[in-house]
Amino acid sequence: MQFVCVGKIIKPQGIKGEVKIQPLVDIPAIFNGKHPLFIEKRETPFKHATFRLGYAYVQFDEITDRNVAEKYRNQKVYITKEEFEKVAVDAFLVEDLVGTLLYDENGEYVGQIMDVTNYGFDDILIVKEDEHLYEVPFKKAIFKKKNKEIYVVRNEFNGAKVSQE
Repeated sequence: MQFVCVGKIIKPQGIKGEVKIQPLVDIPAIFNGKHPLFIEKRETPFKHATFRLGYAYVQFDEITDRNVAEKYRNQKVYITKEEFEKVAVDAFLVEDLVGTLLYDENGEYVGQIMDVTNYGFDDILIVKEDEHLYEVPFKKAIFKKKNKEIYVVRNEFNGAKVSQE
């Protein structure tokens, strides 16, 4: 079974064992209480899960009070990759993007994604085209999703090259 890390427990919340989770993905629906959650890749049933003010709050069955919750501080929270793909319809995992060959809407080869970085606003794809590396913002106007694959809108891609190494 493959897992996707979706958060990290940062502290107990209250006295009844609820924990506050820092999300590591930008998909709040993961914490809507409908998807199985795993602590350190071990399925952990929960009573409720909510998303408020940028954080997830989860009451796991095995965490009964604040003292027990404290023992879970800094542990990672996961969901299965299958569940992630159900929830994250238009999202991609960095590990799935790196190495991807890019083609335009006509099927012509454009380049290959070498890396993904983020300078604080948008994800930036490092694309190798011919022998040059370009930084291209990962924008919906440039990259389209079709049948779980991405393709490049050629005229938008040509205008989006931010830098060249």
